[in-house]
Amino acid sequence: MISDTILNVVDLHKKYGDSIALDGVSFRVRKGETKVIIGPNGSGKTTLLKCLNLLVKPDKGRIWLGNIEITDPRININKIRRKIGFVFQDFNLFHHLTVLNNVMIGLVKVRKLKKHQAYKKAVDALSTVGLDNTLYHKYPAQLSGGQKQRVAIARALAMDPVIMLYDEPTSSLDPQFVNEVLQVIRKLAKNGVTSIIVTHQIDFALEIADEIIVMHKGRIIESGRPTELLSNPQNILTKKILIRNFRTLR
Repeated sequence: MISDTILNVVDLHKKYGDSIALDGVSFRVRKGETKVIIGPNGSGKTTLLKCLNLLVKPDKGRIWLGNIEITDPRININKIRRKIGFVFQDFNLFHHLTVLNNVMIGLVKVRKLKKHQAYKKAVDALSTVGLDNTLYHKYPAQLSGGQKQRVAIARALAMDPVIMLYDEPTSSLDPQFVNEVLQVIRKLAKNGVTSIIVTHQIDFALEIADEIIVMHKGRIIESGRPTELLSNPQNILTKKILIRNFRTLR
């Protein structure tokens, strides 16, 4: 394995009954790299992301996080998940906990930090995502969608993951809150946080990605640097996606 590889995915397959969700997916992610996965609805993007920390178990294939094969049935997956930050479409915050406690809870319960240590890391993470400290003692119901998603990113970031996974992080947001979340992800990527992002925000993908992966019917049909895909897409579906979604090509 290449020494700077954070994640290595080899020949992943997943079926739900007769429906094929993943059909032989392979790729690798290097340290500090941002990969963005695009494709039509139902192409397997979210299933792939959930397989990467075994929220969904693949039927076949292997995944390495660093030098550890996480698809090995003997692995302690809960220990591995501490190293993988996952940001969901619908925030998944604890409604009965304040913003600060939503970020602290994993640090105290999972990483076993003392409360003063967890407090400092939580405040640092919330500051990183640009959340005003006047909101730290609010509850999720008192926040906008954009603020909730930034709390979710801070919660994942506070755990010091080796890689961040984002599953359509703006899909549940009203349009006026989309950019504030994208700005946070831009900042983290610029600071070298290794990331995989599933998104329909094609202009954002082209701006932020080191490599774009295009999926269709459970397969990777094309991948490459944004400039390569823009100037010379090899697959007709890639071209249609880019033309339909990227404003400068209209």
